[in-house]
Amino acid sequence: MTVYLLAGGGTAGHVNPLLATADAIRTQEPNSTILVLGTAGGLESRLVPVRGYELLTIERIPFPRRLNFSAFTFPARFIRAVRQSRMIIASRGVDIVVGFGGYAAAPAYVAARLSGIPLVIHEANALPGMGGAVD
Repeated sequence: MTVYLLAGGGTAGHVNPLLATADAIRTQEPNSTILVLGTAGGLESRLVPVRGYELLTIERIPFPRRLNFSAFTFPARFIRAVRQSRMIIASRGVDIVVGFGGYAAAPAYVAARLSGIPLVIHEANALPGMGGAVD
């Protein structure tokens, strides 16, 4: 039995592909465990439990886009989120992390690498990265 950690959320652009993937895994591997890593304030906080998946949360940590107080506190907060993600991976026996973007994704990516487990990144934007807009 495989334990999947699907990480991401915030907006429908992250949550909908995450839920579609979770549903596909559930159909193909009904004995697997599917956990979702998100934040308490994102769209995932409402949609994931209603769909029947367990939601685990970490702190929402926006990447600072200008030099301000948040930029100075970001490294420590990010490290804390990575630590929380690693604890979830270890305590729940996660076999693979699948990321969909959003505030919970980057800490989960780093935690997967540090934990030595496979990582898959789903990128739906035409151009990967923040924004992903095409001019």
